[in-house]
Amino acid sequence: MVEEMEVDPVGSPPSKNGEQQVKDVLYIPSLHSDLTVVLPWTDMKDAELVVDLFKAEEAPLSFWIDAARIYYNKGMNEQYMIMLKELTSDDVGEHYGEAGKVQRVQAFCALAEAKLEERLRAKTQEERGAAILAAQTYLTGASTIDPSNEVTEQWVAIGQVELAEGRYGAAKRAFDEAVSKAHGGLLNCGGRLGSAYCCFRQGKFTEALEHYGEVLTSLGSDGCPNYVRLAMAACYLQQKRHDMAERCYRRVAELDASSAEAKAGLGALGVLSLKPEEVESGLKMLMEAFELNPHLPFVLSSACEQLYNRGDYASVARLSRAVLDSKPLEPSIKAEAYYYLGMVCHLRDQQEQALALFRNARNEDPEYSFPARGMARVHIRRGEVSAAVEALESIEEANNADLEVLVGLSVLYKALGESQKAVQFAQRAIAIDKGNILLEEYLANLLAGLDSKKALGHFDRVMRRKEGDGKGAERVLMVNNAAVMHYQCGEHGKALGIFQKALKLAENTVYSFPIRYNIARCHEALGSLQRASQHYKQLLGDVPGYLECTLRLAAVCFSMGYDEQAIKYCKDALKKYENNPECLAMLVWIYLTKGKAREAHIHIREMDKHCKGQADFVQTALGGMYLLSGFKESRRGQKEAGEKHLNSALTMFKQAVQHSPRNMFAAHGLGVCFALQERSHVAKKIFDKILDAGKQDIKIVDMPEAWQNKASINLENGHYQDAWRAYMYCQQTFYGKQNVAISHLMAQALNAAGNKGAATKLLQRTIHLEPDSLPSKYCLAVVLMGHAHQIIHTPASLINNKERIKDLEYAKSRLILAKFHVDHLFKLKDAENQHVGPHVELDINRSSLKKLQKSAVLMQNKVDGLLRDALDFERQKTTQEENFAEIVEIDRLEKRAKETREREEREAKERQREEIARKNAEKLARMQEEWAKGARKRPPAGKTVGRGGKEAAGAGDEDEEMEDQAASVWSTDLLAATEEEQGGEDEGEDEGEEKKVEDFKPPSKRKKTALLEESDSE
Repeated sequence: MVEEMEVDPVGSPPSKNGEQQVKDVLYIPSLHSDLTVVLPWTDMKDAELVVDLFKAEEAPLSFWIDAARIYYNKGMNEQYMIMLKELTSDDVGEHYGEAGKVQRVQAFCALAEAKLEERLRAKTQEERGAAILAAQTYLTGASTIDPSNEVTEQWVAIGQVELAEGRYGAAKRAFDEAVSKAHGGLLNCGGRLGSAYCCFRQGKFTEALEHYGEVLTSLGSDGCPNYVRLAMAACYLQQKRHDMAERCYRRVAELDASSAEAKAGLGALGVLSLKPEEVESGLKMLMEAFELNPHLPFVLSSACEQLYNRGDYASVARLSRAVLDSKPLEPSIKAEAYYYLGMVCHLRDQQEQALALFRNARNEDPEYSFPARGMARVHIRRGEVSAAVEALESIEEANNADLEVLVGLSVLYKALGESQKAVQFAQRAIAIDKGNILLEEYLANLLAGLDSKKALGHFDRVMRRKEGDGKGAERVLMVNNAAVMHYQCGEHGKALGIFQKALKLAENTVYSFPIRYNIARCHEALGSLQRASQHYKQLLGDVPGYLECTLRLAAVCFSMGYDEQAIKYCKDALKKYENNPECLAMLVWIYLTKGKAREAHIHIREMDKHCKGQADFVQTALGGMYLLSGFKESRRGQKEAGEKHLNSALTMFKQAVQHSPRNMFAAHGLGVCFALQERSHVAKKIFDKILDAGKQDIKIVDMPEAWQNKASINLENGHYQDAWRAYMYCQQTFYGKQNVAISHLMAQALNAAGNKGAATKLLQRTIHLEPDSLPSKYCLAVVLMGHAHQIIHTPASLINNKERIKDLEYAKSRLILAKFHVDHLFKLKDAENQHVGPHVELDINRSSLKKLQKSAVLMQNKVDGLLRDALDFERQKTTQEENFAEIVEIDRLEKRAKETREREEREAKERQREEIARKNAEKLARMQEEWAKGARKRPPAGKTVGRGGKEAAGAGDEDEEMEDQAASVWSTDLLAATEEEQGGEDEGEDEGEEKKVEDFKPPSKRKKTALLEESDSE
């Protein structure tokens, strides 16, 4: 950020190019006059005196900044720091206030950059961290003065701090802000250069070139510093545009013939061309660059690398010694010189001297990783694999993405036998270089002995990518290995098809014989023992003495029941391969399986005598033999003899484990002995350790016996769910749900846990898989009887009677099926005892079967009685419910009939009232009509009509009497009659109430006449 100060004296003429000449003179205006203080830089060596002068004259802070620039350009760092610290002091800030805001922010930013330069010179991580923290503190001070970051230098300083911490994205955003129009735009070269560098580190070379081009345009071709074109050349090299990079280097060399960087770049380009004349010229230019600047790391590394690759080790040694003899040297330069000199000594087989030089290189520059690589090479040459691993791990800690180091560590750990670590480093390497097919094939081969499924995935990818390539042995081996992985994953049918494909590729070659052997193994795994036997015999005919083929043929014959033939094959192999441990082990296995302990003991002794390296197998086999004998003696009731044999087996297994701690078969036998001695807690710990050993070796965990015995211990201790889970895992993982004995144990665990239904279904599936399995039928009978017993003794109060009947009927069906199986087994046992039937493979005597049969009959009778009682109770209950329903129905009908009668009565009364009301209304209307007619015929009051007055008067009296007797239109007799007719009903409706009946007196004749007259007058 700090640029050279250009101080222009008052009235000084401009230069020819229009630029101001840089003067080492500072002009300070006087405070109380028009005079100017002229201060040459020779008088500026005392920075405190200059500060006092500035304070006395109250010079603007821009002059303080100019003085700081002069100190920086002259390399006077102490005076430079004094000036900057005075600028950032509180006294100066209070005195100048807002007038010196920009200069004080610039001073804080300059102090931050000074701390970043100290970081580059720091040797420890703590010192570098402290320098960055101090720089951030200064930037905080600048932000306090200018919170809005309006000063351009502030953004540049922020970008440099972000760069120091490796945050290129944040740094680029800060530099881009410095380049914005608000902070100078295109003319701001500092921000441009920062953005260009960030783009370069982020791999955005085109954008970086754009920024460098803007700087070149702004400064002009002649005024542009060399490092801009050198940076452009570096971008072009990353883009593989060597012609443009060469143009940049040549332009720098034209402008500055003493530029070691330009000569080194041209020399490196000449070497990269691989043309003999250009390589020689390039190497010459590298040497010239080294003479110009021996402290340039790029020159030394490029020259030594080219000489080393060309095999000119003498020149490498001379150049390295010349570098070490020159003084002074940067630590990185000395480290490289020591490294290349050490590599020369290593190639000359001077390992001690090479190791010392590599250590010197590491001491000079601990971050330089190549000396550790050299030390690893020396240790590998001397056979010190662990030391080589330690050297490479030191590199891996510093850079965990170094592909070469990861691959080297994987190979070394494989040599040490630590396959898991070898796989881990190989997986990390392939994650970096995913397209490396050789590395993926190496990883597949590593996983082949550890995890077949993962190895199979890698082999499949390798085969797809190599499809059509490698017609020779490489292709055959790859296909064969892929088939082996399918075989180990249990995909025997698919493995067979791939082996046959490999056999076609390996036709008429020596590779066809092991592939044919693998095909036979696939047939054997698929259960085609006859076909496997034919393949083994054909292969033995083509390759007599093929030991592995002979042993597998013996195993197949033994599996097919041809015991003598299997023993014959093993003994024939012993004639050709005398005292071969594998043949002896096969014979021991056959004899132990057949229960011939004496013959097995003979061959075990032969192994102990002639096969010194098979001590652990001999001890394990002897332990197995004693264990088998002890178990048989215990079953016969000979407890003392059985205990003696068990102790002998325990001793043998302990010796085998002490001799070979990873002998899981001996450890398993040890656990079985403890279990038979009723020390189940110790046995369970041993089985757990055997299963945990699978974390180191996946082959060890494939021991179904360990899972089975652990489950049996859980079953004995009452942990039925744990026992069932262990049996289930063993059945699914190792036997494909086809092992009848494991199914019996699973059913036993389920039955003991109370899950009778699941146990029954499991045994029925087992009988379906193997219909002739007598133990399955016996187990099913026991479970069915147990289920029936559980139903019988369930309290009747807990469930309703119908469910009870269903349960009892279900129990009856279970007992019928159980009795059927028990009767069948009993008949077979009777036939065996009478020597009229085949041997019954059932470890149950006749008395036990008889007892079981009797229990089934008794339980069936009890179920029948309970079922009869339940049915009788259900019938009685049904009868009672029917009677009660009939009574309820009668009551319902009676109630309905009563309601019907009452409704009809109410309807009749309603009709009667309506009829009376209608009649009264008609009668009233008729009477009113008659009255109206009579009123029109009647003469006026007080007059007589006709000649017979007396008669008229007499008639009038009679008429009056008749009118008195007749019903008047004003009379309420009709209504009263209606009320009398309804009186009974009203009295019925309103019981206990007394009706007040008012006597109504009709109007007299005179009153009626008066009323009529009034009406006529109106």
